[in-house]
Amino acid sequence: MAVQLNVKGIDHQDAAYQPMLENLQANILKSHARNFVRLLFLQFQADDDAVKAWINQFSRDRVKSALDQQRAIEARRAAKANNGSFDGGLIANVYLTAEGYEDLGFDADRLKEKNRSFVDGMKSSRVRRELSDPPVEKWQAGYQKNLDAMILLADDDEGKLTAAAGAVKASLHGLAAVVAEEKGLDLKDPIVPGGHEHFGYKDGISQPRFFTDDVDKTQKDNIDLNMTQWNPLQPLEIVLVKDPFTDPNDHNYGSFLVYRKLEQDVDGFNAKVAELATHLTLTPNQVANSVTAEEYAGALVVGRFKDGTPLVNADIRLRRSPAPNDFDYKEMDPKGNICPFHAHIRKTNPRGQGVLVPERFITRRAIPYGEPKTADEKGLLFMCFQSSVEKQFNFIQNTWSNAPGFPPLRGNPGIDPLTGQGHEGDQRWPRRYGSEEEVGFDFAGFIRMKGGEYFFAPSLGFLRSL
Repeated sequence: MAVQLNVKGIDHQDAAYQPMLENLQANILKSHARNFVRLLFLQFQADDDAVKAWINQFSRDRVKSALDQQRAIEARRAAKANNGSFDGGLIANVYLTAEGYEDLGFDADRLKEKNRSFVDGMKSSRVRRELSDPPVEKWQAGYQKNLDAMILLADDDEGKLTAAAGAVKASLHGLAAVVAEEKGLDLKDPIVPGGHEHFGYKDGISQPRFFTDDVDKTQKDNIDLNMTQWNPLQPLEIVLVKDPFTDPNDHNYGSFLVYRKLEQDVDGFNAKVAELATHLTLTPNQVANSVTAEEYAGALVVGRFKDGTPLVNADIRLRRSPAPNDFDYKEMDPKGNICPFHAHIRKTNPRGQGVLVPERFITRRAIPYGEPKTADEKGLLFMCFQSSVEKQFNFIQNTWSNAPGFPPLRGNPGIDPLTGQGHEGDQRWPRRYGSEEEVGFDFAGFIRMKGGEYFFAPSLGFLRSL
């Protein structure tokens, strides 16, 4: 039976989807949820047959399927229910660039439909103009080179991950050069469960969900989430495409991956938030009990407070877990008087305003890098999956985040204060909570793109057939 990509909410136990899940790499439909990540960026050196043989063997030995991942999740839940523990072990993925496909003897143009940027590459002048990215010579040195592949390794045990990465690099000797390597680590919140990024805001809240049991669990964990205004269930077609290098009648699917290394200027960001707070008029307890002017200013920038509570909630109760996510802007804040139109989460997900269609969703798999208190450089290893680079990530970055005039509902809102590029901030901010009175203030430049590339996550059927 053919897989129905346009159906919202699938059951992983449904026999119709089992072959697809068995041939799909893990970490696409669900996050690997490991605390530590190692990314190895490769440039092939040996002949294509030797590299193919390595990929084939590595995929058989290390790479888990989405079905393997789901079974491990169930085993972990069962162990937790019995007060036991379960080690899911290492997660490994293989991703290829267009150049990597060409080096292996495959025509990357077969992946070009709706994904021209994948074939052109993130370094191309066309893509850099579209995304307002810095010149390649300003990227981190390793990313200035041509990349063929990325190997992702993840584990909850940092020591085991380090050993696994060393073994992979040793096995690649003479086959591929590791031109860049990144270490990611999940930043745990000591009070509110879940991870956050270096500015201190809870991350990964509003993600597309593809399995009905994920949404059922979310509703069970949070009785206030009735999903009357926002339902995260999305069809597989927003993230999966048929693997073009396999038999069209089989069950092999893959996904396009956007990777960008984003350096965060934490001190500069915090100083700017404090400066913004001095320009605002905040009545004590108007927003929520014990919320300071700086906490409010930061929430205006992001669209959520640090614990994930959305700014638009009429009854804000901080330190809830999971953070409320059942809201839209059309009903709760149509004029942008509470959460400004340019706030990061409103720019990149303008829910309920008639401008967001399912094909714009991206499935994020980012993880921070750099120790919060000791590292000189810190930021986010941004990764997201989608079925169309053009319609999803590139559109969001170019047409929404970088556009001062989006959404066209109240003059020019200004660029996204976090990820917007190519323009000054030029934002208009509500002077106080819910007020139509505005104050002009520029907020931009605290996240710097240091390099990146487009990848495709091939099916296991393809990788193990090389």
